[in-house]
Amino acid sequence: VPLFVQIGEVIKVDTRSGEYVSRVK
Repeated sequence: VPLFVQIGEVIKVDTRSGEYVSRVK
């Protein structure tokens, strides 16, 4: 999980490239 993501946020990351895909509130 990227360290810049605030605690409590849920994100979706492409595990193959490691790129940030989307944020789920």
